[in-house]
Amino acid sequence: MKSLYLTLIVIVIIGFAGYILWQRGFFQANQQISTSQTSDNGNLESNHSLESTTQNSSSFIEDLRRRQYQGGEIKIEETLSKEGNYTSYVFSYPSDNLKIYGMMNVPDGNGPFPVIVLNHGYFNTQSFNSGDGSHAMADILAAKGYITLASDYRGFGKSEDTPAQRAGGHKPEYAIDVLNLIASVKSLPKADQNRIGMWGHSMGGEVSLRTVEATDKVKALVLWAPTSGRAADNASFYGGRRSPAVSSNPALDGASPINYLKYIFTPISLHQGLADKEVKPEWSKNLNEALKKEGKAVEYFEYEGQDHNFKNLGWDKISKRTIDFFDKYLKWGEGN
Repeated sequence: MKSLYLTLIVIVIIGFAGYILWQRGFFQANQQISTSQTSDNGNLESNHSLESTTQNSSSFIEDLRRRQYQGGEIKIEETLSKEGNYTSYVFSYPSDNLKIYGMMNVPDGNGPFPVIVLNHGYFNTQSFNSGDGSHAMADILAAKGYITLASDYRGFGKSEDTPAQRAGGHKPEYAIDVLNLIASVKSLPKADQNRIGMWGHSMGGEVSLRTVEATDKVKALVLWAPTSGRAADNASFYGGRRSPAVSSNPALDGASPINYLKYIFTPISLHQGLADKEVKPEWSKNLNEALKKEGKAVEYFEYEGQDHNFKNLGWDKISKRTIDFFDKYLKWGEGN
């Protein structure tokens, strides 16, 4: 009987200790949020997670702003094709001591050319190829005289990642790779590092917002159907369940761009299809309203009957609006 009491006491102590560790977030870094939602490229989003943002602060975005981004040399790894008046390449560059790959288009001529950084949405990291989710818009922009740079992000395709971060998902750290890419633009002799724009689709919109909250080097931002500016919304929506441990995690608030709009001084063009099933159209409406409330420069377009990729639109209207916006701020001087 005495041994039974001792066993019960040990079980109670272990259970209480586990509860305390859980409350303090000990297990949060390993929490995975799975989903069966369809991704931007039509694949199933398994293991679509938002990981712990930082070990040192409850605000990942404030940490982004404090960081220094040295970038490095953008190296051409492979020439892909010559298309009309531009050439496409696979390139690499350093970010957090990782080798990150991406796709680049360079117009013919001496330049200097304005630069558009393109941020792709969610894909299966293992089947990802450089340019997935961005190459169509990149080709349109390159034909109009823009250098285009699309980072794969860490862990996608051939890009390196740290062992602790190899699971896919909405990683706030993708913004670090984009900020290092911006810092690397100076290594391109044909690029005008004072005329940099950014385009982001879906998860790439979320990445883009974090980026412009951390740097003033982006002179114009176009967002197509971005995921929510609230990290908890994304964790719940793509996780397929709502968990108090997720939605109340202060680290998610610190990684949520909508909480840091005061740091944005980049004009924004925001586009949303109203038949979108991959993100909630209300997220873009809320972002537009929040930006206006903060007194930020934003234009907002809704597209009736259009899905997540605007495929029913034929892209004529949305791509023209995108190019016109970039031309306004990067070619005609209003963003300088």
